[in-house]
Amino acid sequence: MIAGTITVNKQTRRGEMTSPKGRTRRTVPMTDTLLAALKALETIRTGFVIRTLDGSGMTDNETKYHCYRICRAAGLPERGWHIMRHGFGTHAAMFGVNPWKLMLWMGHKRIDETMLYVHFAEAHLRPLPEPILSAQRAQDDPDKKVIAMLSARANSAQRGSNVAVKPGLPGENSLVLAT
Repeated sequence: MIAGTITVNKQTRRGEMTSPKGRTRRTVPMTDTLLAALKALETIRTGFVIRTLDGSGMTDNETKYHCYRICRAAGLPERGWHIMRHGFGTHAAMFGVNPWKLMLWMGHKRIDETMLYVHFAEAHLRPLPEPILSAQRAQDDPDKKVIAMLSARANSAQRGSNVAVKPGLPGENSLVLAT
């Protein structure tokens, strides 16, 4: 938590513990909102993001239920982890993250996988709302600018403003800014 990142080492899918997507460990930055929420917890543990009370992993259906519950509590459309992953990648590309950095964050093996997000973002360019633009002004580091904008985007989604579901990557949906 000192670095403000989440490291993805393993994933559970269909009851089997495997390496994460892309078969490589990756480190993803946390927004200030997420970091503050985690610091506010009484006990900070490592391991599964969503788990049972005894700390063990959940089944796919249990995880899906809790993921949807988290989306409802945040005022977001109910989506699974993978769709939220696409939303993160799409918004990071829309906010100007370096494609090579996005490739590392997403755990892609090839830049062409990442460029799907960049091309989607370029095809859906629109003016960014002032709260999102103002969030990044205090940052000098380009990556921190993007994370500040993602955090502002998440906060605006919680307030129910300008959230829309638009076609995302082929066969997927992605949360995007509605103007």
